[in-house]
Amino acid sequence: MLIDFHTHMFPEAIAKRALGGIIEKTKEIYDIDQDTSFDGTLAGLRASMDVTGVGLSVVLPIATKPGQHVTINRYAEEARGDGVVSFASVHPYDEAPDEILKDIARRGFIGIKLHPDYQNVFADDPRFISVVKKAQELGLYVVIHSGEDLGMRPPFHCTAAQLKTLVSHTDETLLIAAHMGGFNIWDDILNGFTGTRMYFDTAVVSRYIDKETYRRIIDRHGADKILFGSDAPWEDPRDTYAFLTDAGLSSEEIELIKHKNAEKILGDAVDRYKRAET
Repeated sequence: MLIDFHTHMFPEAIAKRALGGIIEKTKEIYDIDQDTSFDGTLAGLRASMDVTGVGLSVVLPIATKPGQHVTINRYAEEARGDGVVSFASVHPYDEAPDEILKDIARRGFIGIKLHPDYQNVFADDPRFISVVKKAQELGLYVVIHSGEDLGMRPPFHCTAAQLKTLVSHTDETLLIAAHMGGFNIWDDILNGFTGTRMYFDTAVVSRYIDKETYRRIIDRHGADKILFGSDAPWEDPRDTYAFLTDAGLSSEEIELIKHKNAEKILGDAVDRYKRAET
């Protein structure tokens, strides 16, 4: 089974506009022609899973402004099932974020997604750290975007120094740093964060990281703390998987990364939300 632990989708009414905005910014700022593997809708995600061989997709929504958690988390809850499990989100500057997090836990979510750049909050901001700590007290995993972002201009909001502060105040075992620990800050990750107890995911790095660095991060950090993630629709999971399997890893390491590590985190959600196997 292949579990994609890092995917995105949007309500049908805004999906085209949301994708188009990010594509336009990426072209404008970095002159990169960003492509997408599906149309950004829930139906599109499920259809793409049939093509790419993904058995379960973890959706990571982002509340980009205070108050947005209401609609974001309601849609995330409705989307669960038929191969999809969704995390929730909260904005660090929401009113009463602790109560929002308690509600997220009561509603059966496994974790939350935070994106310092999209939320315009630095990862070492006391409000950001407080949200992470409270989520973890409730047993929620926290996925954070770490490092640079191709759709945003500097200053970036989760540098290696800011990530170090965040890690020092939180529970590493419930923290997942996306993009191999931090997009395009891989030397910092390799020399400062490998060997910690937090998870990394493989999302959307295959076109930007050299294979030697990719393999060294996995070797130093441990394959038991790496999660397969594509960042679909921003990368086709087949490309993510091809890069993974071409990195010279053992079959045991690949199995850990492609599904076994994720199964430990997701628990019975794997059975509750995966598609019926034929």
